[in-house]
Amino acid sequence: MSLCLVLHDLGAAPASAEKVFFEAIYEIAPEHWPITPRAVLVATGVSPAYLRDHLLRALKKEDAPDVVLTITRVPADAAWHNLSPEGEAWLRDMLEE
Repeated sequence: MSLCLVLHDLGAAPASAEKVFFEAIYEIAPEHWPITPRAVLVATGVSPAYLRDHLLRALKKEDAPDVVLTITRVPADAAWHNLSPEGEAWLRDMLEE
């Protein structure tokens, strides 16, 4: 399983789009940690491209054409600063797997 960083901006999408977006993430990435309102780490067995397409399919149903997504794998030597203790522990656990 790999760890991915999902950066997202749902733009002017309807309020329901955020709920649909996170439900779509949870469908294929049950292990996740929201870093900020527009960034989430997900542990998943799918590729970044597959995850992107999966999220876009879900958002298409919510008429969210202006969504901006960047999804990339997080390498084992990732560095970070100022995460909550829980977030840092989760991140370390996911990178060790």
